[in-house]
Amino acid sequence: MEGRTVEHSAVTMSQVMMPDQANPYGNVHGGETMKLMDTAAGVAAVRHSHANVVTARVDGVNFYSPIRVGNFVTASARLTFVSRSSMEVRVEVAAEDMRREEKKHALTAYFVMVALDDQGRPAEIPPLLLSSDREKELFEQGRQRYQSCRGEIESGGSFKVCREEPAF
Repeated sequence: MEGRTVEHSAVTMSQVMMPDQANPYGNVHGGETMKLMDTAAGVAAVRHSHANVVTARVDGVNFYSPIRVGNFVTASARLTFVSRSSMEVRVEVAAEDMRREEKKHALTAYFVMVALDDQGRPAEIPPLLLSSDREKELFEQGRQRYQSCRGEIESGGSFKVCREEPAF
């Protein structure tokens, strides 16, 4: 199976956050942002695998700053690691106050997406072709999270990702 690059599946999705997505104080609900992130992760995973995908887990959800009504929010998703049938997708969200021209990193999370065949079983996916030292570094970190996660699941524990700075 021929591999695909990180850029092949990278996706950016944006939207203006509206009052119906927020609490009475104008702060956007985390779930609204997570929905945008899940969609971006899913698109990136489908672009890479060319298969139906499902979200298997979400790890390392770190909220750095609040998102407000009226902010222009951008979710950037990139694959960081792939195994036989699963893909780790790092999604970073930026929130822009368009009136003040201020942009901030709002949150980051790792989505583990699994490719499925027509019978709903895990499907083999192409390898990830890495073209930069940063992509190789992120892949190795993803591999370590994958192995750690597998060990934690087998022992009945939980998996945590430390707070990290934006990767791209």
